[in-house]
Amino acid sequence: MKLKKARFLKTKRKIKGKVFNLNFDEVIWVNGKKLTRQLIEHNGITSIVPIIDKSYIALLKQYRYGADQIVLEVPAGTIDQGERPLACAKRELVEETGYYGKNWKLLGKYFPTPAYNRCAVYCYATECFKQTETNLDPNEVLETVIYSKQEVKKMLADNKIIDMKTYLSLDQYFRNY
Repeated sequence: MKLKKARFLKTKRKIKGKVFNLNFDEVIWVNGKKLTRQLIEHNGITSIVPIIDKSYIALLKQYRYGADQIVLEVPAGTIDQGERPLACAKRELVEETGYYGKNWKLLGKYFPTPAYNRCAVYCYATECFKQTETNLDPNEVLETVIYSKQEVKKMLADNKIIDMKTYLSLDQYFRNY
């Protein structure tokens, strides 16, 4: 059997949220059967590997409600409606770390949970060249920590990085640079 895409019929119900919407969509599924699928609509996010002085990486420590623990992450943020991913990455880097970046490189576009979530993660790396004040969102409480590249590689190898976008971004950075 040749695989094909589902055919969207209609959204039966939509729950609107601040960060994402949850749709209950009626579709003709890939096997020809009529089904209701749940789909999270999200604008996507960007994640940034900020390189400092060619030898260090800036990471963030912050509490994450879903994991109910303090998590070590790369700077990241939600893409605003109509915003391009790179513009979001540049904005988020300054907002969360105070650093500006140059020589931006796309490390990849990934779907963490494509079975039910439209959210794409655009992973970037950049060289930091200047620092100013952070401009955190009202709900952001975080701490910027600077690690050597060797320390970050060891944390990856020791499974100390539990945030998927962070793991993926750092792994792709080290594979390519």
